[in-house]
Amino acid sequence: MRTLLFVAVAVAGMALLPETPVVAGVGKDPATAYAPLAGVAASGQDSPVKTFEVVAKRFAFEPATLEVQQGDRVRIVITSADGVHGIGIRKFKVNTLIPRGGKPVTVEFTASEAGTFPIVCSEACGDGHATMRGSLVVVAK
Repeated sequence: MRTLLFVAVAVAGMALLPETPVVAGVGKDPATAYAPLAGVAASGQDSPVKTFEVVAKRFAFEPATLEVQQGDRVRIVITSADGVHGIGIRKFKVNTLIPRGGKPVTVEFTASEAGTFPIVCSEACGDGHATMRGSLVVVAK
């Protein structure tokens, strides 16, 4: 009895998921009865993804400036050309370690606010660590 109740609740709950909006199909062709609503974007498709490949090396990020539009999803694929580094963008709660050896690390976030935000190395990497900076420029829509 408890299993049947659990399945019923799970099925009913799936109908409420916002990721797959549907239209009740009373009297419609069964093939299209539960088609997505016209004009409703599927989850993850409502804002473009801007992807950047960045190299961290003593004592710079290349490229040093990344530019996106407000509301864009930002994906930074970053590798280290030498030792251990980090990438930090405080405004968007990015703080990730970049290991030595060239293994790529991916960070993603939404550029929700316009402005120019510092990109810093968040891992002590040598005498020039304090000068290892970049910028994320988020242009208002």
